[in-house]
Amino acid sequence: MRKFLYLIISGVLALSPGGAMAKPVNDAIVAIVNTDVITMKDLKDYIAGIYRQLKIENHPVAEIQEIMASYEEKGINQLVEDKLILAASKAKGLELREEAVTKRIKEIKAKYPTEDDFLASLDAQGLTVTDLKNKIMDQMKARYTVDIEVRDKIFVNPQEVTKYYSEHMNEFTRKTKYDLQSVYVSFDKGKQEARNKASEARAKLAAGENFEKLSKEYSELPSVGAIEQGQMVPAVERAVFDLKVGEVSDPIEVDAGIYVFKVVGILPGRVETLEEAKDKIHNKLYDQLFEKKFKEWISKLRKKNYVEVRD
Repeated sequence: MRKFLYLIISGVLALSPGGAMAKPVNDAIVAIVNTDVITMKDLKDYIAGIYRQLKIENHPVAEIQEIMASYEEKGINQLVEDKLILAASKAKGLELREEAVTKRIKEIKAKYPTEDDFLASLDAQGLTVTDLKNKIMDQMKARYTVDIEVRDKIFVNPQEVTKYYSEHMNEFTRKTKYDLQSVYVSFDKGKQEARNKASEARAKLAAGENFEKLSKEYSELPSVGAIEQGQMVPAVERAVFDLKVGEVSDPIEVDAGIYVFKVVGILPGRVETLEEAKDKIHNKLYDQLFEKKFKEWISKLRKKNYVEVRD
């Protein structure tokens, strides 16, 4: 699949085994949904279109990367699913209110300083307002269809929430957290020099000197901040988790250097109550049911329609 997607992105042309030039990759048929023939170009345009719309909607870069990675992994199967859902929505004869689409476009425009900036972004992605409007209409129809066929049929029994809580108590147990200021001195210039610097730093830390200034002078790593048991090496944890707020550890030697810690806060461990955890559990169970029901529905659509996916 990775190689397949590389062809989509790079636009490389395939060569036939005999050495003669084959049809361009863009003309290759990758799937058929009912009477709809999907070519490599369709797939390339589909993936590019998703990226363009995410850019226009001004999503954060990290979110765009995550969404695109998901689409790249699913590849042609995601496009087939989208076509099946849209066909199902058309079969239902769903009609959207104009104001619903207009409202969504206004929400997207609101992410830009001015309307000119919004239009410039559209133009940069090779789209018009009409293109965006049509995409939004299709997406809304598809979402409403999924709501009707899947989401509205899901019910999470409160007893299941209670049962999950009692069987997964470890998920709701919060360990004690220590908020630490730390100084780290490496052994790069020799162990004795590191020990001397760490002792100096400890004395100043214990005396309450400004930590930021002290850290810049002595530490070769950022302060570790808040930690809980299991996040650091045993030698460090044995020393740190016996300290009280305001106390400073002795220098602690690890493989490559020396740490000194000061405890600035302790957040005691506790178990969330069922009341505190119930919404989180409900959402988790709901998501699990949705994934199961959605797959079942898509499977029925595949059987009901003609679908052929080619390697």
